[in-house]
Amino acid sequence: MLTTYITIITNSNSQVDEFKDEIKCYLCGKSIKFTGDLQVEPTDQGGERFHHKNCFMFYNRLSSVYGKNFSELGLDKIKWESYSGDILELSLFEIKNTKFSSSEIISDFAVFEGMLLKEISETKEELQIVFSSSEIFSRFNNTFDLLFSSYNYNDIDLPKPKIKLLAPKNKKVLSFFEKSDVKDNGYVELNYIPENSIQYLIVVRDKVTSIFSEMKRNDNNPQEFTYFNVISTKDSLIWYNTIVFESLWKQSILENKVKNLSLELNRNNISNHNFVRILAHELKNPIQPILGFSDMMQNNTRLSSEQKNELLKIISRNARKLDIMTNNILDYARMENRIFNLNIEPFDIVKTIEDLVSDYALQVNNKNIKLDLTYSFKPLVIQADKIRITEVLDNLISNSIKFTEEGRIDISIEKLPQNLKVKISDTGCGINENEFPKLFTKFFTTDKLGTGLGLYISKLIIEKHQGRIEGRNNDIGAGSTFSFELPTE
Repeated sequence: MLTTYITIITNSNSQVDEFKDEIKCYLCGKSIKFTGDLQVEPTDQGGERFHHKNCFMFYNRLSSVYGKNFSELGLDKIKWESYSGDILELSLFEIKNTKFSSSEIISDFAVFEGMLLKEISETKEELQIVFSSSEIFSRFNNTFDLLFSSYNYNDIDLPKPKIKLLAPKNKKVLSFFEKSDVKDNGYVELNYIPENSIQYLIVVRDKVTSIFSEMKRNDNNPQEFTYFNVISTKDSLIWYNTIVFESLWKQSILENKVKNLSLELNRNNISNHNFVRILAHELKNPIQPILGFSDMMQNNTRLSSEQKNELLKIISRNARKLDIMTNNILDYARMENRIFNLNIEPFDIVKTIEDLVSDYALQVNNKNIKLDLTYSFKPLVIQADKIRITEVLDNLISNSIKFTEEGRIDISIEKLPQNLKVKISDTGCGINENEFPKLFTKFFTTDKLGTGLGLYISKLIIEKHQGRIEGRNNDIGAGSTFSFELPTE
């Protein structure tokens, strides 16, 4: 049920009536100066909660999906307006309505192209690139060809930035990516987005520089183009374009996974009705904040730089939830339809867990949790399905973080004579005694935002490796411990 909001209006000129006492917006934390901007929400305790009119619509929308408790999503700090529309078109609207200084706008395309190459060649950590269409990709093909050819991927001593590309799927893109100096080097990733009618390029370099170019055909001469080119270090534009990129990147990953599984199911002549039903129901929760936040920076001018920074953290956190949830649902569909296979390969499990611990560093710091990893051997190479074992680890670690508000999480890797044992122990709320029989069963969850598939899938993966998994409460102190063993021979 949606919350009923009551607007306080003192007279017809309420917008100019200022409050004598300070009233702060529950969502953005800023003062509400005028009566016409105020929305009042009655609380369950008989009190009142105040909202600025620019914030309450998104809060109301989220309430209808998540209820009043946003803590699991991290939405209690930032809530803004609702979202609808195409992300690329919205991002174009935002960029074109930004006020740029004359030094940021480069009219001469040849000069811009040279500055673009210089900027992106100085990338130290990460380069995010969006081509909205095949035509804009073709226009900048030579520029990026020069960029990639300048990197020596065979020299292990040279620093190599991570490059992520989003582009429509066509022959030119595939041909470019298949080049020997780009393909399979581990530093360049490509995902696909649908072809768009608007023609523009977005580049974010190391989250310190934002580069934009829009290409339009001349109405009088279709063979000629006009360009709007910008190179900016504006914090708001950098964050906004990063959000656009992350949203599109996660969408492309999800769409690719769903498409591949649908093809797999069709090849096996298996109905995917239940899979589609579960997918539609469960994935809406983390998708909404990921997609919705890309529009909020353009609509709500009350956001501070700190709030914009927090926004990206929330998107990242929900993207990880979406990734875990998607993997669980896709694996569930494969298992239910008996098309689940393992891809056994050698990999270093210590390095795999270290990478996961690094991914979760920000989240545990925000919750005042200390996350420790101990092991006796490194590297510790095992023969298993790396993607599936990573999925199990991701499920177990994310559960520990979810149900631990403060304290510590200890991960240990122990090499036994014939087995490898991984143990994840936390100081969280522990497991209810009544829940033990259902712990690894299908669809069992104590979290309203979960699918109830994480532990079920984890158990099936470990058992398919001829291993075993268990969960128990700690003998001393609060919390629980989950562990699994894999045969090393």
